[in-house]
Amino acid sequence: MLEIAVCDDSETDLKAITKILHEICSEIKQEYHLSVFQSPHDMLKKQIKIDIGILDIIMPECNGIDLGKELKNKFGEFALIYATSYEDYCRQAINKVHAFSFLVKPLDKAELREQIIEYVQNPKEHKQNEEIIFKNVRDGDGNIIPIVRLKVKDILYCVYVKLQREIAIVLENKVYFYACVFERLSEQLENYGFAVNCRGSIVNLSHIKRLKGYTIYLDNGEELLLTQKRVSDFKEKMNTYFHGK
Repeated sequence: MLEIAVCDDSETDLKAITKILHEICSEIKQEYHLSVFQSPHDMLKKQIKIDIGILDIIMPECNGIDLGKELKNKFGEFALIYATSYEDYCRQAINKVHAFSFLVKPLDKAELREQIIEYVQNPKEHKQNEEIIFKNVRDGDGNIIPIVRLKVKDILYCVYVKLQREIAIVLENKVYFYACVFERLSEQLENYGFAVNCRGSIVNLSHIKRLKGYTIYLDNGEELLLTQKRVSDFKEKMNTYFHGK
């Protein structure tokens, strides 16, 4: 399910964008959920997930560039498309918040369709390049770090450390420790291509080199256990992730 969110203070423009999006998703047979907002503050408060965000730049409460920053701080990376009548803001939008695309109003359906298709055809690539924000994590030396932004592709796996009551976030050459309910984190990570391999452990499917029996071989040489009760579900998720079946 593609989660699309649009924010534009103009009711007329909002209706026009909504109509175009409905037509595009229908034409390309893409399942989607669309949320629309006229208020940036409402969007920040009510939106809980974004795959594609379409923002106006000139709005009275908060300009779209600042809104884009706030949304990325909250959700990490997502495809951010700016729609505005002011072409001069293009450079700011791209440089300051790394916008996915910049479109000039009135929106051209063919141009927006191209951007939607580009995202839909490469969902794994986009997901792996997204960032997840972790707050108040501990590094290997015991230092508390208020905010850590990690690219999804850099996380190999996460495992609950019972004695410490923390989750170890394992990267190639670094480990962070995070106090969080494992089920809550695993639910979040499963949206990015992770799968639970055993109780208290979840692995990034993109880093799996091969699976043999009850052993998961990662591309960095590590081996993880796959419990018997998880085999069927895990293989199904691997198959869906790598082959889209």
